[in-house]
Amino acid sequence: MRRTTLFILLPLLVVLATTVMASSRVNAVMSAGLERIAAVVEEQLIAPCCWRAPLSKHYSGTAERMKEELRIMLVEGKTGEEIVDYYKSIYGERILSSPPNSGFNRMAYLITPLMFLVGAGFIFFTLRRWRAGRLNSGNAVMPEDTDRPAKDPRHQSRIDDELNAYD
Repeated sequence: MRRTTLFILLPLLVVLATTVMASSRVNAVMSAGLERIAAVVEEQLIAPCCWRAPLSKHYSGTAERMKEELRIMLVEGKTGEEIVDYYKSIYGERILSSPPNSGFNRMAYLITPLMFLVGAGFIFFTLRRWRAGRLNSGNAVMPEDTDRPAKDPRHQSRIDDELNAYD
């Protein structure tokens, strides 16, 4: 009787252990996916206690409470967008770490690269003009046929007078 009970219980224990291990693996994979979503949402939200740092980089009591709420909502089946919309309904658009790409906020996305291109163009043309000016003034000061600098005709008489005074 003991052997029969052992032969019946042993396979049941193996099956039970296998299902427990499989469910823990599924939970681990599922929790890893939820953690990735939580990390993305934490980057999208600003900590409302100081309004300076993203939720993922802030460790105040309010931020920790929000992180816990966020994970509870994910376990309940809410998506990242639904969670962000929930916090937007409470705190307004100020809770977002970057402005939405719509309406007047689109200017932030358009003006930044435009100003970068304008600044790069200004630097390029300024350096080009500066280099061309140095090359032109270098040719006027140093003629190719002599090693001495050219004399300025406006000051030629004064130079000649001072040189004669030394002789």
